[in-house]
Amino acid sequence: MSGYGDIKTKNFLNVIKWLASNKGVEIKKGGRHNIKASCIHTGESYPLPTSHRIINKYVLNGFVSWLVKNGICTKEEFDERLK
Repeated sequence: MSGYGDIKTKNFLNVIKWLASNKGVEIKKGGRHNIKASCIHTGESYPLPTSHRIINKYVLNGFVSWLVKNGICTKEEFDERLK
């Protein structure tokens, strides 16, 4: 995929659960957004608005860039899980 479109929150949460169980991501609840994904190695966090029914393509693109920047997974791995 060259770019992402809007996706359903249910599909996105399945990918988040996979990242939390297999990769270096910790899921924290609370704050302004429902959940925050936090990198275990760098300590950086990324807010995720999961209270909406649809995850916006801009949020999704930003999250994938954050994952790659922190060395959590590659874009291809994320794409495979998103299918």
